Amino acid sequence: MSETWIEVDLDAIVGNYQEVIKHLCPGARCMAVVKADAYGLGAIEVARALERAGCEAFAVTRVEEGLILREQGIRGLILVLGPTSKEEWPKAISAELQLTISSLSSITELDEIYSEMALNPELNPEIQRQVLVHLKLETGMGRTGFQHTEMEALAIALANASHVQVAGIYTHFARAAQRDRRYSLGQYERFLFLTARLEELGICPTWKHVCNSAAFLDYPQWHHDFVRIGTLLIGHYPGQGFGQKLTLRDPWVAKSRIVHLRTVPKGTDVGYQSIYRTKTLTQLAVLPVGYADGFGLAPHFVPQGWVDFLKIVTKNFVALFGIFLGQERVELKGRRVRVVGKIGMQLTVIDVGMQDCVLGDEVRIPLRRTVANPRIPRRYSQAGQMLSERTMKEGVLPANTEYSFQ
Repeated sequence: MSETWIEVDLDAIVGNYQEVIKHLCPGARCMAVVKADAYGLGAIEVARALERAGCEAFAVTRVEEGLILREQGIRGLILVLGPTSKEEWPKAISAELQLTISSLSSITELDEIYSEMALNPELNPEIQRQVLVHLKLETGMGRTGFQHTEMEALAIALANASHVQVAGIYTHFARAAQRDRRYSLGQYERFLFLTARLEELGICPTWKHVCNSAAFLDYPQWHHDFVRIGTLLIGHYPGQGFGQKLTLRDPWVAKSRIVHLRTVPKGTDVGYQSIYRTKTLTQLAVLPVGYADGFGLAPHFVPQGWVDFLKIVTKNFVALFGIFLGQERVELKGRRVRVVGKIGMQLTVIDVGMQDCVLGDEVRIPLRRTVANPRIPRRYSQAGQMLSERTMKEGVLPANTEYSFQ
């Protein structure tokens, strides 16, 4: 049994999904974003639980992520959000993944690859009638998407591609989480202008979708046919100031066990560079977790104003004098305990004082979902019971479940 593991409460994820759909505008549906292995929670298990709860559409970034979901029995709509290569398209077409298109050359090449597959039944004897794609429009994110100057050429390319059908059209907001309403409003207006222009040119997608988690909360009038929800499903709000709009549950708990414990005298140096020295007689406990597992790692944040900037500068300045603000803390028997010394690659030391504890005691760890090592075992629970691997596999929807999307 692993000494470090992650517990995922599937009921919490389903509850968050149900909170989202309660606030959808009429006609809108939730597209669950399960990219990056469902933000570290496990895309297969999360998608299965959501599909059982009625979710019919999922989004990933890469083709390989979509193929894994298909191989594991997920049968709803699966949209690949990121750029893809033509080497991946045959498998994507065979698995009926819906692809995002954001360059003109992709349309012609995709049409040609489909034609080759259709003429060669050995490649896929049950090939779908057309390749379903979603057009990505660049409105201010600055990553991928068709520019406003490409609308006429885009319409011509699609008209000449007999095997490519536009199922959806969307854009992505850059500042919705910062609640920059002026910028988001500008993006949305550009989206409406570009989609209207395409409709004039004969391109009329079945679905439109623009809202990520932040925009879903702030702009219900923009829900359209789908909202793309990831952050809210894992129990997090997209930024400060979004609380109280939904009742969310955190499905994630990272745990480890004490593997070494000893009593040390006052003045004992701890860890690399001896940046910590015990202040009194105490107990030091060792946990088998470190930065190789993602513990102590944090994404780089751009300061959101002068207050954030001063916090960052102050934290780094006082560290020169051996004062470490914001040091990680873990939870042992309901009590918060400080990490001491530098976090190692796979070992971390905590100062538990003279608290009653023994080898093997469980410790809760504040491990970020997106940086958690995927090799750390995930243990899933539902209705208060831990689920076996067999139960998870047998939990997929029956084969006769029908969807209206394909």
